[in-house]
Amino acid sequence: MFGSKTTLWVVHIANHTQSALRAQKEGFICIGWTKIGDLAPYDSRDKMKAAYRKAFPDASDGHIRSSYGQVFRFAHEMDIGDPVVYPIKGSRDILVGEISGPYRWASDDQFLVASDYCNVRAVKWLRSVPRIVFSQDALHSFGGFSSVATSDDYLEEVIAVLKSDKGSPPDQKTTDLAITADPKPDDPPVPSDEIVNVTDTKVDLAERAVEETEDYLLRSWSRTKQQFEHVVAAVFRAMGYTAQVQQRTHDLGVDVIAHPDPLGVQPPLLKIQAKSGTSKIGAKEVKELRGLLNQGEKGVLVSLGGFSIDARHVQQNDANLVLIDGARFVELFLEFYDQLDPTFRIQFPLRRVHVFAG
Repeated sequence: MFGSKTTLWVVHIANHTQSALRAQKEGFICIGWTKIGDLAPYDSRDKMKAAYRKAFPDASDGHIRSSYGQVFRFAHEMDIGDPVVYPIKGSRDILVGEISGPYRWASDDQFLVASDYCNVRAVKWLRSVPRIVFSQDALHSFGGFSSVATSDDYLEEVIAVLKSDKGSPPDQKTTDLAITADPKPDDPPVPSDEIVNVTDTKVDLAERAVEETEDYLLRSWSRTKQQFEHVVAAVFRAMGYTAQVQQRTHDLGVDVIAHPDPLGVQPPLLKIQAKSGTSKIGAKEVKELRGLLNQGEKGVLVSLGGFSIDARHVQQNDANLVLIDGARFVELFLEFYDQLDPTFRIQFPLRRVHVFAG
């Protein structure tokens, strides 16, 4: 896989949600710095550095050093066939693909020009992979602050993940779920010449702390298999429910039973399934859970791998079904962490930190 290629590219498309969504659906990666113009003529580092300084005359020497190399590498060092990973902001997925076309200055695409993302490389996306499939060291490497970087040390891990057939082909249904289900309107594009500064770094550090905590929890839970049921029950108890894990031989497809009162006489009774795998749950599993419900009962499906669009459609048409994906379960775990049984706080030790936001 990837032949004799030894460079693994990491690209971040962070400033403009709709540009990122198009990149996923249409098969390309893109970066900004449109003030420089077409990058093709600047085929040496010295030429690119001079062009960068001309386009951004007020930029500091440090800023130029940290930025012009990214632009040069994107236009002139990426080769067709090189592997690339794209951590999708706002999701728990990473797209893996290979460069499939030469550098292109997309001045004919007014949308990309307006959003400051008209430097383009075509990509053949191979697989959408849950973040928790990768090691923490690999994720840390993929999470750098640069728009264009390399992560050659983790190329073998990426290849192993692709060969393991984990994740999903990046088809229409998969990429639609890459961006959050209810995306907020795009903020005005942040000019790419401002992407490296102290304020952005503070924000990125805070986001990274949250992201790595989520990675730690999701990876831990995905490896516990049946023990994940006990984590789910613990969170529901922290939320005020009486929750009990069902014996494996008598669960009838239900992992946890929960109810709002100690005696279990107040409705609704919750029948909870806990799925610790990394694959998305489809409509079939959701319908099967619905078939287990009696009058006055609700079904809850917790899936670390998330849900397909069809599964979401089934849930939207049934008020007795609740679907909780990995990101939402992390939110609940953190929100009610202080109310968890001490056993689980010891098993998953966390502490609050404060980051300067000014």
